[in-house]
Amino acid sequence: MRKRKLPLFRIALYTVLLAVVAVTVPPRVQEWVADDRRWEPQLSFDTVKRTEIPDAPHQRYLLLYQGHAAIPEVFATVDNLSMALRYAKLPFDVMTFAEYKSLNTPLDRYQQGAVVIIGERQNDLPHLDLLQKYVTEQGGLLINALRSPRSPLNAFFGIQGTPNFAEEAPSGLHWMKPNIYPGMSEVLLSSDKLRSSSLTLQPALTEEADIWAESDDEWAIPYIWKIERGAGQVLYWNTTALQEPPMRGAFIQTMLKAHGGAKATVGAQVWFIDDFPSPAYNQVSPGNATGMTDYMFRLKRWDPDMQEIARKYGIRYSAGVIFMYNDQVTGPFDYYENGQETLFDLEVQLVNNGSELGLHGYNHLSLRKSYTDYEQQLYGYKPWPSEQEMLGALLTARKLWQQEIQAPLPTMYIPPSNVLSREGKAQLVKAFPELKTISALYATPGKEGEFSQEFMADPDFPQIMGTPRVTYGYSLSDDEKFDLYSAVANLGIVSHFNHPDDVFHDDRNQGKTWVDLRDDFTKLVGEVNSRFQWLQPLTATELSDKLRMYHATQVQFDHSQPGRLTAYLSPLQGPMMLEVHVEDPFAWKVAAGGEIVARNEEYGLLWVEATDAKMVLEVAK
Repeated sequence: MRKRKLPLFRIALYTVLLAVVAVTVPPRVQEWVADDRRWEPQLSFDTVKRTEIPDAPHQRYLLLYQGHAAIPEVFATVDNLSMALRYAKLPFDVMTFAEYKSLNTPLDRYQQGAVVIIGERQNDLPHLDLLQKYVTEQGGLLINALRSPRSPLNAFFGIQGTPNFAEEAPSGLHWMKPNIYPGMSEVLLSSDKLRSSSLTLQPALTEEADIWAESDDEWAIPYIWKIERGAGQVLYWNTTALQEPPMRGAFIQTMLKAHGGAKATVGAQVWFIDDFPSPAYNQVSPGNATGMTDYMFRLKRWDPDMQEIARKYGIRYSAGVIFMYNDQVTGPFDYYENGQETLFDLEVQLVNNGSELGLHGYNHLSLRKSYTDYEQQLYGYKPWPSEQEMLGALLTARKLWQQEIQAPLPTMYIPPSNVLSREGKAQLVKAFPELKTISALYATPGKEGEFSQEFMADPDFPQIMGTPRVTYGYSLSDDEKFDLYSAVANLGIVSHFNHPDDVFHDDRNQGKTWVDLRDDFTKLVGEVNSRFQWLQPLTATELSDKLRMYHATQVQFDHSQPGRLTAYLSPLQGPMMLEVHVEDPFAWKVAAGGEIVARNEEYGLLWVEATDAKMVLEVAK
């Protein structure tokens, strides 16, 4: 039987007991800070705090990969895991097998972290004896991140005999060890989400193998397992899935679960609203079964319901404003009243409630001058004939903003349909030099013209920080929840968006009424905030500011002394959240430089807000 969401059940149980007996019962399963600080987060200090980061043993990682004649999955996995480590602020080195052979790098440098092997063909992997001693004698963690049928280390990783590739790719994933990370390791992945090239593992794995995840099909092929070897451990990923961005969080958290340690985390949640206002005309659109016109539904139901969710959980929306729903791509760009004027007033109220208005466009046409035939069929958008016409429409939007919204000019932009070109970005910066961030889609393959982003500065316009959206919708499947929780597991960010008119469209509403969609969304927001109450509710612009400070800070962890962890963070421009894997979160205290803000006993996690450039965490005496 698969374990389900016990933490939420326990929290609910404690809540009932509190209500009945009216006494304080501090649950040991998880513990949170008071809410008052959470709703008014301090983003920066008055003075930047610095410390000297010592040249001493620390938590460090080595990505060791097959460089010569490697399959494409090798390079994709190296790039993906590099980004995962970068987001977690974990120092790492990258080295080919050949480089490692010539340099003969001492592996004790990675004793607090891990050595990660990436290669299908590992016959040329050098210094096998040193790699094994690194585990058995030095207590290191050795990870195989890409299945390898003929690796000389297969027996060390617990693989008996000579494995072959599965003739039919195994699919889906279910966790045999559900307490790796809240939410992420509790959901079942479908065959649509994960279809992997894996080894059949015939005749078998050694009995010592502790299987953490397996395929969710009739073969139940082990995907992830851990084995204790002497003073250390080995961890094996029997899959090619680690080349995919959604698996970044799973990689980081399984690694820390196996060996302990800490990571940095951004600690933010942003909830986006696209098409704001939606094309809310005084008519009943096909699919509108609310019993109201589009306009009245938006005015009387959608906005009040969404505002109530925000009040209940303290979240703040970042909404993208559209002025005209036309397909005009040549000037003059006019504006005429179309029933949205009262909704503009609601937008201003949204800002007054602590949320943010950003630009979605003069109209709902992506800023591109050309489309492929497939993209044209998919989006149905007219291409812009020139950059000058793009600029003209954007300057009109700027004028309308000052005229209709009468709020500060936008510092955030959401591309229509998440499609944007480089020339479009250039015109945006000209028309709105105030822009700080663009919010499109997180680490997608970039197919169908999608504008794929990382939570990093834009490569073309570095003054623009990427704040992409990870998930979408009112009712999330397990696959989509995995994406949401995996982003928290890696970055510590929830970034999610909805459309107001999704309820009118069969391809978006999943056959549900607005009441059903609203209740599903309320449950999602509640689930996020019960699991991760340390996620500060921010706007997209505030997140971009926080990311700039986050990326500018060098972080180094040292847990070489038993019962003690020291974090160095410099330059520290504002409080930084740290996430620590320990056996008993309630046995630890902060000795200097911060405060424990949350603990979760079931997952062996605690979260510390570092407020000084040197933070010391230790076991209470």
